Amino acid sequence: MEGLAGAVLTFVLSGFIVILAGIGLARFGDELAEKTGWGKLWVGTLLVSIATSLPELTVNISAVWLEDNPDLAIGNVFGANMINIFVLGTVALLFGVNNVFQNQGKDTRILVLLGIGLVALAVVLGISGDAKLGPTSIGGLLLLVAYFAGMRAVYRAGRTEMHAEDIPAPTGGARNAWIGFGISAAVVIVAGRFLASSADSIAELSGISASFIGVLLVAIVTTLPEGSVTVAAAFRKSYGIVIGNVYGSCAFNVAIFFFADLFHTKGPMLGAMGKEHFVAAFAAMLLMGMGYIIIQACQKASMGWARILTPAIPVVYIGSLYFVFTLGQQ
Repeated sequence: MEGLAGAVLTFVLSGFIVILAGIGLARFGDELAEKTGWGKLWVGTLLVSIATSLPELTVNISAVWLEDNPDLAIGNVFGANMINIFVLGTVALLFGVNNVFQNQGKDTRILVLLGIGLVALAVVLGISGDAKLGPTSIGGLLLLVAYFAGMRAVYRAGRTEMHAEDIPAPTGGARNAWIGFGISAAVVIVAGRFLASSADSIAELSGISASFIGVLLVAIVTTLPEGSVTVAAAFRKSYGIVIGNVYGSCAFNVAIFFFADLFHTKGPMLGAMGKEHFVAAFAAMLLMGMGYIIIQACQKASMGWARILTPAIPVVYIGSLYFVFTLGQQ
């Protein structure tokens, strides 16, 4: 029991450090975006979402490289996407569905569809078993290429919809912001190593499947930076950053498979997907799809009825967790 208590304590402490560092990443990322003159959705979609997803990246690499536990890494990716939409739905209920989802442009719709499409592609590759391609895998490379192509489409769509006078200009030097960003990233990398090892120990000592630990515990901790940014942006009424951060993180999380594959020498990561991972992936797609329908409902009066899907998001999330836990224990 001492071993389990020690693992839990390490998990809590390293998780707390990851949260603080993740918040630092978001803060300095936001400052960098302001000083470089990037638009709000693009800020949330690229800089902030990648910054707040560094905990997932670090934990996934540590899980497969140092702990040889792909179940934990795969569960973390899909679990993080599930909880990201859970947080988005909760924020929408608290701050107003129309406030959060209304007035979203073509770039937002492309971003949401990109996130859903990447998860769907990962599922297809998982069913096929994928195949190694040099240091990475065919699936990992496809996901990375699709991610960058999709992000380029998001950026172009956003700039096309803006008038020249609306495009923000850089506001000054960003040296200190880059330093803060780099220090925060380094802290995440170090703390993420201990977070992954303690999660692996908790799974082993408690008898709970590593897949479920990844989908629930690790996903909660690694997505707290995203959740913090989402709530803070909602308070500032920066709803473009809310949507961009959530769906941008969901898209980048799937692209992480490319980087994790570089450290997983026993075969492609997606080839290790189990039935509980597929349930988590389908749940992530369902939740992300519900968000897309709500966005459409807030744009079109004929679809207004679909706004009732917002309170269903937490229900779907909790139900999906139950199925993942049940399958993982079989």
